[in-house]
Amino acid sequence: MRRFFVDTFYWIALSNPRDQWHTRVLAFAVSLAEYRLYTTDEVLTEFLTFYSEGAPHIRRRAARFARDILANPFLVVLPQTRTAFLEGLRL
Repeated sequence: MRRFFVDTFYWIALSNPRDQWHTRVLAFAVSLAEYRLYTTDEVLTEFLTFYSEGAPHIRRRAARFARDILANPFLVVLPQTRTAFLEGLRL
């Protein structure tokens, strides 16, 4: 199975029907049926941070979306490690 890394942009556009990229990302997501999707704890943290200043119902929806990602057996969420954090900090 082929692998594909998905980032914060992807999750925000996919989760928000009002996002200007939603339709294109949704169509792209459908085309990924033969792929194993990978993301990271850091990406999910960025996703939740993006919605952190929204209204309570927006934050709850974002948290639910992130939990669904974590529970999806077709997605691999790589955990954040101290090494990954320090490498990101170095950037």
